[in-house]
Order: sequence, then structure tokens, then C-alpha cells
Amino acid sequence: MSKLARRAETIKLARLLRVQPAALKEVETLDAASLREFRQRAAARLFDADEARLKRVALASKLLPTPLIALIGEHVFGALLCARVAGLIAPDRAADVALRLKSEFLADVTLEIDPRHVREVIARIPIPKLVEVALILARRGEFVTLARFVDYVSTDAIRAVMAELKDNAALLHIAFFMEDKSRLNDLVGLLPEARLREIIYVAADETQDLWAEALALMNDVDDRWRKSLGELAASLDESVLLSMARSAQAQKLWGALLPIIAIMDAPHQRRLLGLSVLRDDVVLESILEAADGEALWPQLLPMLSLMDEDTQQRLARAAEKLGDATFGRVFDAVQAGREWGPLLILLLRLRGEVQDRLKPLVQKLSPEVARQLLQEADRLGVLTRVDTLWQRLSRP
Repeated sequence: MSKLARRAETIKLARLLRVQPAALKEVETLDAASLREFRQRAAARLFDADEARLKRVALASKLLPTPLIALIGEHVFGALLCARVAGLIAPDRAADVALRLKSEFLADVTLEIDPRHVREVIARIPIPKLVEVALILARRGEFVTLARFVDYVSTDAIRAVMAELKDNAALLHIAFFMEDKSRLNDLVGLLPEARLREIIYVAADETQDLWAEALALMNDVDDRWRKSLGELAASLDESVLLSMARSAQAQKLWGALLPIIAIMDAPHQRRLLGLSVLRDDVVLESILEAADGEALWPQLLPMLSLMDEDTQQRLARAAEKLGDATFGRVFDAVQAGREWGPLLILLLRLRGEVQDRLKPLVQKLSPEVARQLLQEADRLGVLTRVDTLWQRLSRP
């Protein structure tokens, strides 16, 4: 998930600086939180520049009737100056001016405005006007700007915008760039299941490939919605699931997909884990790399018992390429979660020479852990095989 959050922050920073994201290669090593802090500080410097002069303009505006202010703003000041002054005018008066501006020009102003400075102004603008401006911005593809305003408009206004905004791809883009992700739970709840299904189909559309945005959305909501959205996707055509898996591989998004699969119920998990793409050795290596790099062993390991024997064997072959330190993290995750069964499945499918590499790890396990492992082996009907393996690996 950190990868997707970093991607969103890079795009938002590029939008603020008016450059292409590719021009920000120097910040690729920063995490999402650092990028966000830098962007917010840069935005504050940009929006607060020349505040003293702007206050004089705002003060002078008190002498003019609002229709004249709107006319001067649109034809003389331009969108940038109007945006900077908006937060310095009394909210009632600023809202009155906004209503007198043409919606296309108000959309231009919105691109330049800092929503933190005009919260009270936004609250006074009628919902139909907000919807009209939002649709203009969506048509222009200004999703970063729309996302910035989600935190500052009412739920009723958002409901009205989503009802009129038929472009489901736009909804995914806006959610991807939202600042306060905690609000996503409420916003997703405003959409009927049929609309959510349509959004998933849009994500799977090869001409758009919005799985990064869709997976980010699924990870940013709470567990209840993550499970619901994940299982909704898993219940759709196999072509949708294959599209999701292929995109996860192509864009290195397994770190975002694994937590979603992990929270589903077993039938939906089996459907995903049975996909032909998961019998590709390169894909399995990528999944293991994501599990290790993003500390997702607790999510991945329980899935082993739901895989068919061929996939288990292929996963074991991919795991054999892991270093000893990685196997150490696997053992740590197993002990922390007490998921003994998946460890046994993995151990029994490793080749002998690889099993022998794990001797130091096995010998560190306490007698109590060894007893629990053997009990689990007995329950799974592999006690004889595990006991033989255990005797070999635990011997100094």
C-alpha cells in the first residue's frame, strides 16, 4: 500500500509544482508521509505568498457591490488572484460573489484555491452550483483538485455529485487522491452495490487499467468494506480476476492485493488462488517478494492451505530461492500468528537441501512450539513425515 500512497503523493506534488511526475525522480526514495508533509509546507508557502497585498485588495473590495466584484474578478483579476483573495473576504460576501461567476470561470478559480482557507465559503454555496462546478472539473480531468475539496464539502453535496457524475473512472481517480481517507467508508456506503460493481468493471477495462486506484480504494476503507469490495470483485467474471492479477504483476501491486485476499472468506479466496496466472513461477516469486518486502507473511501463509497441490509445489520452488534471513522472517511470522499448518505445508514441499538450510531456525524453536507443530501435523495427517523431518533438522 505504501507504494500506491507514494504514487498518489508524487502526482499531487507534481500538480502543485506544475510539473510532470516524471520530473520528480529525486523524491522517489521518500515515503508517502514525508512527501505529504513537504507538499503541505510548499502549498502553505505558495498560498500565503503576498498575503499583505492581497489583504489590501480584499479590504478595497468592501467598497464595491458584489455584482461589480464578480465582473472585475472574471475580466480583470483572473482566476489566480480571485482564488488568493477568496479566503480573505467575509464568507457570506465571498459566496455571493462565487454565485455570480460563470461556472467555467469558477472552476478555473477552484484550481488555484486552497480549500482550507475557504471552508466557510464552500458551506454557503448551494449544492446545485457545487455539482455544476464539480462536473466541469471532472470533465477536464482535474481529479486532484476535486479530491482536495472532498474533505470540505457536506455529505449531501458529495451524494449529489456522485449521482450526477456518471463517470466511474473519475470516482476511482478522486478517491485515489483524497486527503482524508477515513471518509471513504462513508462515501462508499453512499453507492449502491450495482454502482460498486460497475466501478470494479471499469478498473478491469484494459483500455484504462485502473486496478492501482481500485486496490488503493479497497485498502483505504475499513475491514468491513475491504472484505465486501474484495468479495464483490471475486464474485465477478473470471476475466475480471485475471485482469486484476495481471495488473498486480505488471505494476508490482501484490502488496496491495494480498491484504484484500486475506480478509475474504474461503470460497472467494479459493476462486482467486485457483487462477491459472498463479501457477506462473515468475508471478509466485513476485508474490513472495511482496510478502517479504511489505511484512505480509501473516496474510500470505494461511493461503497455502487453500492452494491446490501443484500451486503449493510451485510456491515452494519459488520459496527455495529465498535467503536465510527471509526464512527467518517466515518463522517469526508463523510463531507470532501460530499458523503452524502453512509452515508444515511449506517445509514438506521444500527439497532436502533447502530443508537442511533451515536447521538453525528449527533448533531455535522451543520444545513447546515443537509439540504444537507435531500436534498440527497429526491433525493434518502428515505426522510421520513431519516427525521424520523434525528429527533430522533438530539434530545438532
